[in-house]
Amino acid sequence: MAFRDVLDIEVDAGNGGDGSMSFHRAKYLEKGGPDGGHGGRGGSIILRAIEGVESLERLVGRRKFKAQNGAYGEGRLRQGSDGEDTYIDVPVGTTAFDRDSGRVIADLVRVGQEKVIARGGFGGRGNSTFVSSTRQAPRFAELGTPGEKRRVRLELRLIADVGLVGYPNAGKSSLLAALSRANPAIADYPFTTLSPILGVVESAGGEERFTMADIPGIIEGASEGKGLGLEFLRHISRTRLLVYVLDVTRDPVEELRALQAELRAYDPSLLESVACVALNKVELVDADITAMVEDELAGFGLPVLPVSARTGQGLPELRGALFALLPDRELWAQTHALEIEPEEVREEPLTITFREGEPERGKTAPERIWDVEGGGFEFRINRFSRHIEDAAEYLSGLFKRQGLYKALKKAGAREGDTVEIGVFRFEYFDDEEERG
Repeated sequence: MAFRDVLDIEVDAGNGGDGSMSFHRAKYLEKGGPDGGHGGRGGSIILRAIEGVESLERLVGRRKFKAQNGAYGEGRLRQGSDGEDTYIDVPVGTTAFDRDSGRVIADLVRVGQEKVIARGGFGGRGNSTFVSSTRQAPRFAELGTPGEKRRVRLELRLIADVGLVGYPNAGKSSLLAALSRANPAIADYPFTTLSPILGVVESAGGEERFTMADIPGIIEGASEGKGLGLEFLRHISRTRLLVYVLDVTRDPVEELRALQAELRAYDPSLLESVACVALNKVELVDADITAMVEDELAGFGLPVLPVSARTGQGLPELRGALFALLPDRELWAQTHALEIEPEEVREEPLTITFREGEPERGKTAPERIWDVEGGGFEFRINRFSRHIEDAAEYLSGLFKRQGLYKALKKAGAREGDTVEIGVFRFEYFDDEEERG
C-alpha cells in the first residue's frame, strides 16, 4: 500500500431533527393537549486514532463523510432518535486542520483517542414545550439546527521514539536495519527512503524497546518545500530523540551545520530536542581521521558515536546511548502536544437601522421600519420558519425578555413602528413594563 501523509476531506455532520407539532387524540377526548416530542440530535463526525494503520492511504477514494440526521419528533411526546455518529479511523499521530481558518482542530497522539471535528445539530423542541398559562394550545414547534460542515486537512506526523536525520545516502536505512528488525530497501541513489520506515530497537537484555524511524533524506531548502523536505520535517517533529546520521567520508561538520539550519528554519524548537550524532561509515577511513572529525563535531555540544552500519562497529555503544538519552514518553507528550484553541462562538453584534417605507393603505405618512441584524435573533426566527405566524407571539415575548425592545426604544422606535428581522415582521409596542 502506498504511503500517504496528507489528505484533504470534507465532513458534514447530521442535522438535528425537527420538533413535532401534535395534539393528543383519544376516542372520548375531543380536544387533547399538545403532545409533540422533540427532534433527535444529529450525528457528529469523530476522528479516532487506531493501531495497525501507518498511512492515510486507507481513506483515499473517500473524501466526503456525512453523519446521520436526527429523526423528527412525534406525537405522544415521542422523541426522535439521535443520528448515528460517523467515525473516521486514522493513524496515531494524525493532526487535523480546518482548511479555511488554518487552526488545529484535532491532534491524536494516543491509541483510542477521539476528537469531534464536526458537531451534529441540535434537535428542535416539540410544541409541548411551549405551553404556558396564556398559551394552552401552541400550534408551532421548533426546527432542528444544521450540523457543522468543514473542509479538513489531515496530516500524519509519524510518532516514533527516535528519528534518524541525515542527507540522502548517509546510511540511515543501513543503520536502521542493523539496529532493528526492519528490512528497508537499500540502494545507492538519492531519496532511497521514499516513505518513512519504522523499526523496533530492543535493549541488550530485551526488556526495553523503542521505535526508530528512517525518514526521507533531507536536502538544502527542505524547510522551503524543496525535494521531500516538508514531508521529512513534519514527521521528525514528533520524535523524542534525534540522531544525526553523518557520513565520515564527506564533510560531516558542514552537513551537521546545514541539517540544523533546515530544522531551525522549519521549527526552532526542533533544535531543543534531545539529540546525538552517529558518525557512520568509519570502516572506510583511518582511526586518526575519525578521531579528528569527532573533535570537530564536539563543538556542537552533542554526544558523538562513531559507528559502522556495515561491520557493526560501535553499534552496541550507540544502542546503549539511545536508551540512556531517550526522554520519558509521558513527560515528553505533555510538553509537545499541539495546542488546540477553543472554538470561538461568534455572534454578530446587534445592529439596528431605521428606514422609511411606502405609506400604508389609507395613510399619507411613510411607514417607519427598523431593520434588526445580528444578536442571534434571525437564527431564533429561522427555527420557527414553518409556523412563523403561530409563533409570532412567543417570539415577540422572547425578544422582549432578551432586551430587543429596550434596544429599539433606545434607538428611537415609536409605538406602531414595524420591526423587520429577516423575513419576520412585527409591530413594536411600548408597554407599561418598558415604560417602567
